[in-house]
Amino acid sequence: MHPSPVVPERDVWLLAHSSAHLRPGEVLYGALPVKLDPLVPDRIPKRCRRPKPEAEEKARFKGWGRIFLPVSAVMWVCSLPAGLLERGAHHTWHGIRRIFRGRTWEGGWDSAAGWFVVTTRTGADDILGYDEYRLTLARTDQRLLLLSHPALPERDAAQLLGELPRGRFTLRPEPHPARHTYRVDIAFPDGSWLALEAAEREQVPQLSGLLSAR
Repeated sequence: MHPSPVVPERDVWLLAHSSAHLRPGEVLYGALPVKLDPLVPDRIPKRCRRPKPEAEEKARFKGWGRIFLPVSAVMWVCSLPAGLLERGAHHTWHGIRRIFRGRTWEGGWDSAAGWFVVTTRTGADDILGYDEYRLTLARTDQRLLLLSHPALPERDAAQLLGELPRGRFTLRPEPHPARHTYRVDIAFPDGSWLALEAAEREQVPQLSGLLSAR
């Protein structure tokens, strides 16, 4: 008999939402809400982004869109200096934080860690209000499922964003700085790794256990 899945008491809805994506006979070990580390890159290279359907792109320039296009262009030009300043401040602040926080991922965009970031950031096209930083990790005896984390779980179901087969992920053996009490690092066979953040400090041992379970 298998033990009860590890699910936070305040997030018991994760049990039903995760179970909905199981294969016949697949056993759920647990499900936990997580986030990407705050310093994991938030700008995905264009070549890694999911292309939008051609029909959707064309629809943007039909009807009223053509009327408002010149106005939008003027507004964009006027907002450009402020945008550049904001982006510069963003990179400066991240650079300062990175000095004290250290590395939060390794491997680049073509690695397994890069796939994980892109999958989390882009989500699914049909998910409204998707949080590109937050997701649910559901561990089974066969896979690690990356699920969306709906804002209203009683109304919206968690969607499957991606999955990793058993043996294609593990807990990173090298310790991260001890002062990062919410952090857990996931590692991949290609040598890449990624820093995750548990929703609560008490869930760190549970997340570590799910990533290292055989």
